[in-house]
Amino acid sequence: MRVGCESAAVRTASASVEQTGRVGTPIRHPLVDAVTSRVVRVDGRGRVLRLSPPLADLLRRRRHRRRVVLVSSERSRLTVGLRSALVEAGAAWVVHDDRGDLRDGLTGRPYVDVDDAGTPVEEVGTEVVEFPEISQAIDTRIQLTVDLTILHRAAHDTSLGGAVELIAEAVSGSLPVSWGVTEPLLHPWDRWVMTQHARHAAPEPLRILAEGPHLSGTVTARVTEHGIEETVSVTVDVVDDVEGDSLDAGITRLTDALAEIARRSLPTFALVVAREGEADRCVCAVTYPPPNPVALLIGAPSVRRLGLELATLPTGDDAKVVGRPSLPAFVLPLGDARTAGWDALHQTLEAVGPERLATLVSSPLLQAWEEDLHEFDLLHQGDADGAETSPADHETPDGPDDPSTDDGEAKEGRDSAS
Repeated sequence: MRVGCESAAVRTASASVEQTGRVGTPIRHPLVDAVTSRVVRVDGRGRVLRLSPPLADLLRRRRHRRRVVLVSSERSRLTVGLRSALVEAGAAWVVHDDRGDLRDGLTGRPYVDVDDAGTPVEEVGTEVVEFPEISQAIDTRIQLTVDLTILHRAAHDTSLGGAVELIAEAVSGSLPVSWGVTEPLLHPWDRWVMTQHARHAAPEPLRILAEGPHLSGTVTARVTEHGIEETVSVTVDVVDDVEGDSLDAGITRLTDALAEIARRSLPTFALVVAREGEADRCVCAVTYPPPNPVALLIGAPSVRRLGLELATLPTGDDAKVVGRPSLPAFVLPLGDARTAGWDALHQTLEAVGPERLATLVSSPLLQAWEEDLHEFDLLHQGDADGAETSPADHETPDGPDDPSTDDGEAKEGRDSAS
């Protein structure tokens, strides 16, 4: 009798697998409000939408047919961390206005219904779309956004976050105060603990969120046997006592910070864009003035691999040679408070070569650069140059030699952040 029951159970399980392709009853994620053939819908009901642990878990899941769509009122706003996570996951933010019309909260593209958002913009085609009239942003602040990639040695004293500190202090006179992988950010800013967290996550890349009184951003770390690839995207309020001249003064301080980053570490590229944004650096579903690229850093590995010389670049006369004696990098001015920098940026990229440039910014960068790093020993040349670093670069609060903190505690902090 027992054998017969077991056989029936096996037959039932086999039928379930044949019909559904998986064993057992699928359980819907608690955040999911609806599932269609094209989208997984999540309704956001708050005024500020954050990257909560459940939402981060949902966005990390691989979905081949359905696009995750976050639906909210047009009065809601996204944190920088949530916006970054949505973009990385290929998800969409759909807002509904008071008339009930739907549109993309980031691009303004209109949608007939939520299912219409199931097709990414790059797959829509070339049809002409009439965009709705969207209200203008009000009470904005002048900000600088920096996208920067740095290659680090696979050394025990390598730490992440130094570039974020230099950028934040130069532009706003403040430093990051907290970090985490989901929101709210529960960990006080600590570069050593943050780096150990990234090491524990290897070989998977880890996106870390950073906040301060005048900054919001992300640090994405990819730890491999070749080294650590650190990608920084940070938005900082320009804080200056000289009213009317604050943006240009902020750009000058930031380009000096980029020069210092090139001296202390090994950046590949960095782009600086001036923009107007919200006081809390969140993203609202409104129209902002167009951003303006104001500076470009071409790091030493890029200069060497592309065989660049200042004379070949359109902004060469105004460019600065920075970095270390044997590893020169270029900081190129593009625009300022009165001048748009798009033409200068396009001319520079054309001079560098778009196809060659694309190969240097493809992820994972450390694999793309492996031959050059080995041939020229770029990650170790700074030691021969006698490049100095500030005490903060080697500071490891409660570090690995401190018996009060060990990898177990770092892992515990990582688990609690997740």
